[in-house]
Amino acid sequence: MEKLFTEFKGITNEQWKEQIIKDLKGIDFNTLTWHTQNEFDVKPFYTAEDIADNTKPIFAHLDWDICERIEVTDEKQANHQALQALQKGASGLVFYIHKKINTALLIKDISLEHVYSEFIISNDALHVLSDLKNEYGKINSFEEKIKCFVSIDPIHLFAYYGEWHQSQEKDLETLKKLIHIPVNASLYQEAGSNQVNELAFALAHCNEYFNYLNEAKVLSDKLIHVTFSIGGDFFTEIAKLRALRKLMNLLQEQYQTHFPLHIHCKTSQLNKSEKDAYTNLLRSTTEAMSAVIGGTDSLSISPYDDSFSEANEFSSRMAINQHHILKDESYLNKVEDIATGSYYIESLSEQLAEKAWLKFKELETKGGFIASLNSGFIQETIESDFNFISKTYKENKAILIGVNKYQNTTETKQTLKKRDVSANGKNIKRILPKRLTELF
Repeated sequence: MEKLFTEFKGITNEQWKEQIIKDLKGIDFNTLTWHTQNEFDVKPFYTAEDIADNTKPIFAHLDWDICERIEVTDEKQANHQALQALQKGASGLVFYIHKKINTALLIKDISLEHVYSEFIISNDALHVLSDLKNEYGKINSFEEKIKCFVSIDPIHLFAYYGEWHQSQEKDLETLKKLIHIPVNASLYQEAGSNQVNELAFALAHCNEYFNYLNEAKVLSDKLIHVTFSIGGDFFTEIAKLRALRKLMNLLQEQYQTHFPLHIHCKTSQLNKSEKDAYTNLLRSTTEAMSAVIGGTDSLSISPYDDSFSEANEFSSRMAINQHHILKDESYLNKVEDIATGSYYIESLSEQLAEKAWLKFKELETKGGFIASLNSGFIQETIESDFNFISKTYKENKAILIGVNKYQNTTETKQTLKKRDVSANGKNIKRILPKRLTELF
């Protein structure tokens, strides 16, 4: 029996181009090429000629953990929110802790050995490390992976607050207490960075820790935990995560390490609006799809009203249900790395990785990531990226429904949550999250 499709002849790249030129009827073919903010061209079509012959999946897991993000101000309330989330179908919890707390009360009745958990702490909550010494880093018996993390990221805190808690040397010493390498790179996208720079910053950020731990002779038996924010550029965000895995492998080759990589993603707040807020559900759903197809291991979808409302049962349930729709109706947890072999995404992943690696090397020539923060180079680069994005929205070349297009004039105005907007840090200019809606 003749194999399916053998009767159809393959079409070359040149044949596709000839047909498109014919269909354009005089319009210049080159006008279809899109020059991106990431400084490379996206062609109007891609074929097998644009990718390597030996493409294969770059990650092997099928599923992801459904995570609830919890700001811990009151332990009892945070514990209640966590238990409610688990009852609704969450399989992961991400706690943000910035003060001394009763850790036992926070995790009461929560079986940490059965869920993914991350306790993101600052220097005022270092006691959580010792409080969770029996849970932190424990291998999950079902998945045979580390599922509980206590993360303090000194560089992230330095970039956000603009100063070290004690000193660079003292703050970095905390890394020696951790069994994993925490890289919270979410701030760069939230502040307006494009994907190439975001990847380069994350890589340089991680490399600072590799250098420090290597010099301290404690770079062994680690796991890398990277946190990324996912924006609304659907295909590029998929490619971004796939490029991240390529880049992390390349970085580890330099140190001759083979540490496993856990990617945690969260939906961006940059493009979320208090106007026509239900539209945020659509934005965060496509962002979640990008994260999942790109290969995230765990994912937090922010509630649609997160920018103007405190955590509440309805919006929290909606966010968790978005995960369930992607799993149980879209079946995105049934195939590993479903983007493998996609001519466009494979090509995009490679271009992002190549550009980001060059940017990373540029940062290294400037003395590394911390030196580039001290000089202001990182902040200036992100500010330039944000200004580019801002211009596209102000000129209506990009659309935020309800904000710069199709505004609802009868809508009740919502009050945004107060945010820390002071850009002045003690040591450096701070990197702070932004919101596009504030441009209008």
